[in-house]
Amino acid sequence: MKLALISLAKDDLDGNGPIALLPLFAGTLLDLQISAAQRIGCEKFIFLCPVTHGALLQKIDAMKQQGMDAEYVRSPSDLVQYASDQDHMIYIADGILPNEEIVDQLSGAPQELLFTVLHGDEYQEFERIDLNQRWLGIVSLNAARLSAMIDIPDEWEVGSALLRTAVQAECPRAIISDRKMGAGAIAHVQSEVSAGQYTRRQLNAMPAREGNFLNRFLLQPLVKRSLPRLWKKKSAPQYLGISSLTAGFAAVITAVLGYPVASLILLLTGSAAQFARAAMVQFGSAAKIRDWPGLALDLLAVAVVTILLVQVSGGTTLAPNLVIMALLLGHLLTLKAGPVDRRLALVKPDMRLVLLVLLFAAVFGQLAVGLYGAALYSGLILVLDRYLVKGMSGKTVLQDE
Repeated sequence: MKLALISLAKDDLDGNGPIALLPLFAGTLLDLQISAAQRIGCEKFIFLCPVTHGALLQKIDAMKQQGMDAEYVRSPSDLVQYASDQDHMIYIADGILPNEEIVDQLSGAPQELLFTVLHGDEYQEFERIDLNQRWLGIVSLNAARLSAMIDIPDEWEVGSALLRTAVQAECPRAIISDRKMGAGAIAHVQSEVSAGQYTRRQLNAMPAREGNFLNRFLLQPLVKRSLPRLWKKKSAPQYLGISSLTAGFAAVITAVLGYPVASLILLLTGSAAQFARAAMVQFGSAAKIRDWPGLALDLLAVAVVTILLVQVSGGTTLAPNLVIMALLLGHLLTLKAGPVDRRLALVKPDMRLVLLVLLFAAVFGQLAVGLYGAALYSGLILVLDRYLVKGMSGKTVLQDE
């Protein structure tokens, strides 16, 4: 079994408690360390902190309530009782956070590995191993080596003790290049200042999500500006999800009451909240979970548009309008299910763009016209996409021949 040993060995430079409890985006540094350890495959978590902190104990209690195996120790000599010789240990030093490349490297079969960087003036905060290398605060070791730490004094730093053990055992080293370090292979958060700098780096490096011109040039810049404030509140993703669904249900009510403009505005507001929520969770494991609030909001949007169509349609136009709406939904689902040619990415229709078109049409009292226009536009993009894909396939066949 893989176990994670996470050190909370020192307070930040302002004396406000362990560095791992400093707030970063979507939680604390400790939350991100635990998430990284989970992706590595760790099933047991041991937190080493010489001083008892209420926030840490609350975190451990919350993990146990979720069925996770978590323990708290105050000294290195207490570590042995929580690990057997058959276990494998991933040690993460205080304030250290690995990127996905290192997480993937450690997520395979257990192996002993010491992560280092070649000595340089910019790496002074990392502990020196020899004249040429410094330790980056992460080591993968057999848990049996913890037995060598039973008799070490409590004032010794466990990371340094593990480093000596790994070096004496001639543990293989993974040297991280300067280029990878510059790209954020290892983040070292040491204070509130460096925590803020790390958050800003993550925000600046946030990949642009695929989307049309509405998402990329309007919503993404607005969401990016709001994220630093949202990240300070750990429960923000849940509140955004609730807000989007609340807006969706309110849109249904206003649609039933006969206010098309208000209902469409509410839907667009809820969709924007859902867009912000998706941007917040893309760095965490929640990004891999099915987006149920987004799916529920789409269903509410379909219900709202259906209600509005029934209200504006006459006896002879209701059936054609519903057929066109079904055709529009088919176009959107087809475009969403498969990759669209990159040349059409900026003009690819989605539910959010369709709602905007319907809103402009509803302002002028021509909701049905907006529906027909959206269906025609989505159908044109779909046909053009299939034509481009077919053309590329034909070129590939000719090149192969």
